[in-house]
Amino acid sequence: MKFVSKITTVLIALVLMFSIAPSGVQPARAATCYWAQFIADVTIPDGTNFAPGTTFKKTWRLKNIGSCAWQSNDVSLIFDSGEKMGAPASSPLPVTVNPGQTVDITVDMTAPSSAGHYFGYYKFKSAQGGAFGIGSTANKTFWVEINVTSSSGTGYDFTANAASAVWSGGAGSLTFPGTDGSANGFALKKDKPKFENGIESGQAGLLFAPNNVNNGYIQAVYPAFKVQSGDRFQSTIGCEYGATTCYVAYRLDYQIGSGAFKTFWTFREKYEGLTYNANLDLSSLAGQDVKFVLVISAYGSPTGDRALWGNPVIARAGGTGPTITPSPTVTGTLASPTPSKTPTPGPAACDRAQFIKDVTVPDGTSFQPNATFAKTWRLKNVGTCTWTNYSLIFDSGEKMGGPDSAIIPTSVAPGQTVDITINLTAPSTSGTYRGYWKLKNSTGAAFGIGSAGTKSFWVEIKVAGSSSPPATAVTPVTPSTPATPLPGTAYDFVANVCAATWYSGAGTLPCPGTDGDAKGFVLITNSPKLENGTVENRPGLITFPQNVSNGYIQGIYPSYKVKSGDKFRSIVNCENGATSCYVVFRLDYSVSGSSSVQTFWAFVERYEGQFYTADIDLTPLAGQDVKFILTVLATGSPTGDRALWVAPIIYNAGSTTPPTATPTVTSTQAPSATPTPTSTETPTPTSTNTTTP
Repeated sequence: MKFVSKITTVLIALVLMFSIAPSGVQPARAATCYWAQFIADVTIPDGTNFAPGTTFKKTWRLKNIGSCAWQSNDVSLIFDSGEKMGAPASSPLPVTVNPGQTVDITVDMTAPSSAGHYFGYYKFKSAQGGAFGIGSTANKTFWVEINVTSSSGTGYDFTANAASAVWSGGAGSLTFPGTDGSANGFALKKDKPKFENGIESGQAGLLFAPNNVNNGYIQAVYPAFKVQSGDRFQSTIGCEYGATTCYVAYRLDYQIGSGAFKTFWTFREKYEGLTYNANLDLSSLAGQDVKFVLVISAYGSPTGDRALWGNPVIARAGGTGPTITPSPTVTGTLASPTPSKTPTPGPAACDRAQFIKDVTVPDGTSFQPNATFAKTWRLKNVGTCTWTNYSLIFDSGEKMGGPDSAIIPTSVAPGQTVDITINLTAPSTSGTYRGYWKLKNSTGAAFGIGSAGTKSFWVEIKVAGSSSPPATAVTPVTPSTPATPLPGTAYDFVANVCAATWYSGAGTLPCPGTDGDAKGFVLITNSPKLENGTVENRPGLITFPQNVSNGYIQGIYPSYKVKSGDKFRSIVNCENGATSCYVVFRLDYSVSGSSSVQTFWAFVERYEGQFYTADIDLTPLAGQDVKFILTVLATGSPTGDRALWVAPIIYNAGSTTPPTATPTVTSTQAPSATPTPTSTETPTPTSTNTTTP
């Protein structure tokens, strides 16, 4: 792989060092004695809407991960900074919390009288140990975040109206409620859904299970709802507790009138002990009667796919979003570690990192118990400060025997990349493990990836029994160092690009097109340049939708008989330099003899310096003559939407067709998941759509 801004340093050895804490904090004592971990917002997820002067109860769930008990007559919750919202300056703990236990802490609050966006930051205080909090140095705050709006209104409750929706899946029409365990897929109302992080919600939600086939799905099309400016879709999402093999894609689709179904938001979710709060601004649909569609699709095998929508609602200004009724308790250790919250505002603006790739140990690599391995991330300095005397630090999750902190023994200037390596050890028991890491500057301030510099990057491994293959560090194949070409390219979409018929909303398009054509265009590029600056040695297609809001372009290819084991493969991203690009990639198809077009896979992509590898199993279509359709849709304005498919092929290991492209193995790790339409990018096998994008 050829990087434009390239100064890749392989770190042979990293020196262990102590964390540097801000003045006034005693890190050794805080880290070993008084130390908290944020577990969940039990009530009032971040961004909940309130009318001015509304009273509410905020409940956090926190865990004592230190070595000292939090005595109820010693440790208190204290207001640290921000907006107090009528809360007391100090609140004693309701009970003593021993090391390893969790506690729910509830505070009565009142929304401010003026419209705005408010944060209130909190810590703990002990007469014995002073102030302490969360994070790697036990001095970070946790918070409450609300929006206060001046108008009022009702909204829409998807759970209460579930029986009014039209339910279907890959096996056809469904009824609601369904039958738990039905192979055709089912949906149920859950009065107190229990999420994978062990939290039982006090508000009702919906459990979705797709039909029991690879890439199966289930969806509910709701009656039309008139959207107003400021309306927000809100829900807590995650797998059901105990559904440890759950791996799905969430989608919020919509239809206006009799038009095409479109995807507003998508989010891939895997059972890892975390839940996420969707809080999506629907203002772009204001003034229109919209049919919203809740969709869950299996990511490959549907086994164990039990996906929860916690209190899915459309929150209207002045109403509240999804909350969970508090029930203060002290519980034992939860099953899975949860990354600690980082404070807002984030780190200094000059410290920003970008995840480039997993150089070794891609997510999901299997190891034998206690196997040692070296994990290497490639990161880029996308800030304005040079990384001198900066360190890698452990943030949360499974440490895997790694250091608390390890210095980066080289300076990394803005625009440069660096390979950071640490030695880790696989846990002794089987399971899936993830450890979260960040960087720390020379003054001790932590930062990471993402637009705000607050997200962690991670290592994720699987530990299997003695029958697993020997544990080795896996180095992925990259475009600049391709493996020997594998036989197996059954169909090449670039080589056959003009055998396809290309359309947009403006009608039939020429092939190849003309760069800049407002009707939309498709071009072949022999040396495509990816978002992260990599120049590929395999050809690709630049697809630009019609130059209107929500414009599209699609190429309908000649019929192809799908074989068992066929896979669609491509790198998808925006062309380098197309910084305003924000599109949806789709693989659509039409089976011979049918006039309907269906969507097999969709992917939301925004320019953020990363690329993604699609590897989609087409076996469900085996034996059928299928016209595949490459589709790209603008999400709103099409300005700069230069969507790049690199080496799109149908691959089959048993094919005798000479290969014209080499499958690429790359990391798809993105910033820690936050379910918003602008940041979540998720390959998703999807449901049946209409004949236009």
